[in-house]
Amino acid sequence: MDFSRQVPRLLHEEHAATISLLDRLEGVLAKAGPKTPADTSDNDIHRLLGELAANLENETGRHFDFEEGHLFARLNEMGDGFIAELLTEEHNAIRPLADTLAAMARTARSDGFSVEAWRDFHQYGMELVERQVAHIQKEEMGLLPILEDLLDDDVDADLATEYAMAG
Repeated sequence: MDFSRQVPRLLHEEHAATISLLDRLEGVLAKAGPKTPADTSDNDIHRLLGELAANLENETGRHFDFEEGHLFARLNEMGDGFIAELLTEEHNAIRPLADTLAAMARTARSDGFSVEAWRDFHQYGMELVERQVAHIQKEEMGLLPILEDLLDDDVDADLATEYAMAG
């Protein structure tokens, strides 16, 4: 979907980047399976782990905080509080999982994976992929179209500037 407003467009672009990264993660997890650790000396794996940690920190920090702090209250005011409540519940479920996985990715970049660490990373990674992709799909189909209609030009510009400054 093409968005004319800045805020939905920015969020959509971040969603697309996250989906791409999660697809790569899922590919690595599926290829290696839960028993044989991925080789972190492989440049592609090493890079993926760094990108994953950075993305998870941004997505569950800046992105979620912006939505909750600036967008969901507007949805509540307009009578669309159900979607705000649902997405906040999902944020609360995703945050600890993402924090754990980001920490595991940073550790694995420097120390590699033990068999046990890989098993845990594989389990958390697959769960994150499932939860995050479903969450992004809800935002793409529900939140972003609502924002496209809800925000006027001035509010959109102000929020887009605030979001850019938060990063």
